[in-house]
Amino acid sequence: MRADSSYFLTRWVWWGVATITVVLPVFNRAQVLPRAIESVLAQTFPDFELIVVDDGSRDGTHELLARQSDRRVRVITVGRNRGACAARNRGIEEARGELLCFLDSDDIYLPDKLEVVSTLFGGRPDLDVLVDSFVCHKGVGPKRRAKRKLNPPGLGGSAFRSALFERRIAKATSALSVRRRALVEVGSFDERLRRRQDLDLVLRLSRRHVCSTTDRVLWEKHESLDAISRDHGLFLQASIDICDRHPEYLSEYSASLYRDLRSHFSWLVRQRHWRDLFADVRRYSGYAPFHHSLVRLMLDGRISGRAQADSTQRTRRDSGRPPSSAETICVPASVE
Repeated sequence: MRADSSYFLTRWVWWGVATITVVLPVFNRAQVLPRAIESVLAQTFPDFELIVVDDGSRDGTHELLARQSDRRVRVITVGRNRGACAARNRGIEEARGELLCFLDSDDIYLPDKLEVVSTLFGGRPDLDVLVDSFVCHKGVGPKRRAKRKLNPPGLGGSAFRSALFERRIAKATSALSVRRRALVEVGSFDERLRRRQDLDLVLRLSRRHVCSTTDRVLWEKHESLDAISRDHGLFLQASIDICDRHPEYLSEYSASLYRDLRSHFSWLVRQRHWRDLFADVRRYSGYAPFHHSLVRLMLDGRISGRAQADSTQRTRRDSGRPPSSAETICVPASVE
């Protein structure tokens, strides 16, 4: 009976109806893209469409997608590379599903990702945004390591928003599931931002929409050496952009902000990224709203020293987990 229902649901997807749309932007990822696509097609939940937006690839991605014959896959080709946010927004515009999920081209879904998402949203008609948990694969060769990123379960309301600012929620784009109408209401991804776009989007959603988290591990993140999140020269400007768009980052959560900035500058020094360091020294000094000089930020640990301990305690409290199990819950880590 399950096989028959899956067949008919798949036929509905072919005819233009789907409960969930998965948006997958890609730019020059021909080597890893098949793995991402197959992880979606292997879902136990059949009622979905996959929209792959080729953002001007030049490495054979276009030819690879041209050979894709599964009717649940729709390919949109963009002639000029405009960035992942623009590609995601194009996919959102074309989406037919009530729920939207996202997948980066070097990540993969676990087989039950969409089934769990459908069940959780089906059980909560008021829910607009869900942030799930994942396994993160870092490093290359023998140094490659896997680490679970478990979000505190059931965060909502002001606790959810506070956890975003304090980096107690791992909100990578592939962890997001959102009702389409909510995305349309807030304006989708901000294409002007070059980094931390996912944080900006979820902060905008959390102002007026119902958000929650789950500690269910539903996908795997595979970090690439050329990923935008590894471009350390973008981090400070992105943080300034978040301050401009969400002023409470400075007024209410400055300890967490300064903790991240201190970690960022320390990393640049350790790795001897002098060009990025000197550029960010000028950028930091030129942003008037920062309360402390860069010298004081780096030398006075009291500015950000309590942020880590306080955030960890709030994570334990908000998640309802006993202290003995808290080490599996996502707590703030170093920026890099």
